[in-house]
Amino acid sequence: MGKRKPFSRMPGDLRKAIIKGRKEAAKTIVRSLIEKGPWWTGTFGENWIVSKNPVQPTRKRKQQVPYFVIPFREPRAVKNARVPNVTLKQDLYIGNRAKYAGFAINAPGQTLLSSKGVPVTYAEHGIGPPKRRLTAEGGKPNWYNIYTKGGFINKDIAMAFKKVGFK
Repeated sequence: MGKRKPFSRMPGDLRKAIIKGRKEAAKTIVRSLIEKGPWWTGTFGENWIVSKNPVQPTRKRKQQVPYFVIPFREPRAVKNARVPNVTLKQDLYIGNRAKYAGFAINAPGQTLLSSKGVPVTYAEHGIGPPKRRLTAEGGKPNWYNIYTKGGFINKDIAMAFKKVGFK
């Protein structure tokens, strides 16, 4: 078996194609996260970004609207994510800048105060009291794990690379 060549010796066309595929995959993943994730004020969906650095949750939520005003889930206009130019050696991060992002993806230990002033997770928020309608796709509190660990993210990556010419 021959020696492996480092990425720096990879043929230029292949390197460019992989970089293009990574960019397309990042855009596709962000679109899916926006479409599958919870929405109410729009803050969470609008804050998915692609970055050269880990994404920090620093953005405040838009003005709160009464719960009974939440419209039913419907298709939304989603802008393509801006993807920074990177080399193969550089990392790309996809994250959400909303301060409550951990709550919205139902991450362990991430809570917000309920209307009664009690800390609740996103899943607990959906069972109450008072019971709230979860706005993530299918009303599922574990929507993020379903997407990232259930194979759907891999399908998006494969679709993105096919879109740029890989078979």
